[in-house]
Amino acid sequence: MNAKTNKRIIPPLVEQNFWQEQKKITSRQEWINFSKAFENLNKAADKGFPFDPKFNAVHWAFDVVNLCTQIKFSYCLMNSYAESYKKQISADSQLAHVDFHVSYFADNCMTRIDSCRDKLALMVWAFYCPFNPEKKNEILDYQRIVERLSCPMKFGLKLKNQNDFLKYLKTLHGTDFERVETYRHRKIHRREPRIEIYGIKPHHDWPYMLPLVDKGDITCWKKELQKKYPNPRDSELVKKGCYIHGVLFDQRILKDRLWDFKKVQKHIKSCMMNLAHLRCELYGTQINPVK
Repeated sequence: MNAKTNKRIIPPLVEQNFWQEQKKITSRQEWINFSKAFENLNKAADKGFPFDPKFNAVHWAFDVVNLCTQIKFSYCLMNSYAESYKKQISADSQLAHVDFHVSYFADNCMTRIDSCRDKLALMVWAFYCPFNPEKKNEILDYQRIVERLSCPMKFGLKLKNQNDFLKYLKTLHGTDFERVETYRHRKIHRREPRIEIYGIKPHHDWPYMLPLVDKGDITCWKKELQKKYPNPRDSELVKKGCYIHGVLFDQRILKDRLWDFKKVQKHIKSCMMNLAHLRCELYGTQINPVK
């Protein structure tokens, strides 16, 4: 509630849904174990750590905890707003269904999931390799850290028992993480992804005009044109109208511009639980200073 205006910032229905979603997540065994691991981490940190650079890994561990908590919070609000939306607006009431709050919290989840995976890898990397996080060229991402742990000799490194960590890091791979990584890439470097609450329909986006300059793309375009217009005269007329100042253009819906909410929901939940589980497993291997 906003103290100045005395008005609710979050609608009652959304708030009610939020606490139900929160209960679902926190009652799962993965999250219970995650909470216990965080409690142990706090107890260990209170005792202090040896003057040893490998315990820089603990700083990254705390960052991972914060990110997982933020992901859970955003996931619960995303679901709450989506449920509220569905109760108020039916699928056949309008042409498309995009909600600001659902999209906002889905964005939060997916960008943080990708970041959390990098930080879990950096937690392991800090255990093996002292580095300065203020220097950009010393910060690696998940893929590059996994590569170095898999083939240390290739990079002139002599590591010991890294496979204990590596087997866990490699579990942060697969369709769900790949889709989240794709979403973040589209979010940052391409057109803004559009999340459709009731699923994707052909009319949900406008075609984008793409210049075709690569020979392979032009060949594929011509083949598709011949399928649509078997008559050579018709295809030539259409082809002629697709050139602008000598450059061939095609109109198409961009790949990965539209996202189905149910699939987004599945990807986030799967990745979130994997991250929480892995956080516990990694803390229980060699990073745990209580041992």
